[in-house]
Amino acid sequence: MFEDKSIGAPRSRDVAQIHAATCVLMTQFINGHHNPKLAHLIVQQLGRLLSHPELAHSASSRDMYLQLLEHWQTVTNLLLERKAARQQPATAH
Repeated sequence: MFEDKSIGAPRSRDVAQIHAATCVLMTQFINGHHNPKLAHLIVQQLGRLLSHPELAHSASSRDMYLQLLEHWQTVTNLLLERKAARQQPATAH
């Protein structure tokens, strides 16, 4: 999928670099850095991949990144909700 044999090799490298950076971020998250900022960065990276012109011709890659995007959007929202719940002061009765 990311071989450098085509005329558009620099663009392919660009996709590979975005993909690799996204994988690094996901690995950081999996290894215990469960914070909404990191999850949001993953969402942004996946958005970059989905909007990259190189992937316009690869339905399978787009489908995979779209599924990942939906998952990480859910993760981000869940973490933001948890953070907001922790920051709310306890109500006294």
